[in-house]
Amino acid sequence: MTDIIRSEAARRSLGALLAMAGLAAGGLLFTVLGLMGILFAWPQTNYVNPAATVTFWFGMVFLIMAVFFDVYRREFVPDELIHKKRRPKIVYKRDIR
Repeated sequence: MTDIIRSEAARRSLGALLAMAGLAAGGLLFTVLGLMGILFAWPQTNYVNPAATVTFWFGMVFLIMAVFFDVYRREFVPDELIHKKRRPKIVYKRDIR
């Protein structure tokens, strides 16, 4: 039922690979900070609000993951245009009153 009209190979640039490596390292950094914040920040803390700090760190993990997957999608997934064939719509004629 579907036909691939156009398919282009992905670019796979070195800059995107380096950006993804940096984003992965940043994601790991904030993950480790968040886990250490959960384990060590709440029993004794110098932070004003440790829950807000750990929440910010985990928010950064999800933000970095979103950018990582966007770069991956743009640079490493092939661009395809898919056309889905649909059955013709049937319109019944009604009498005009």
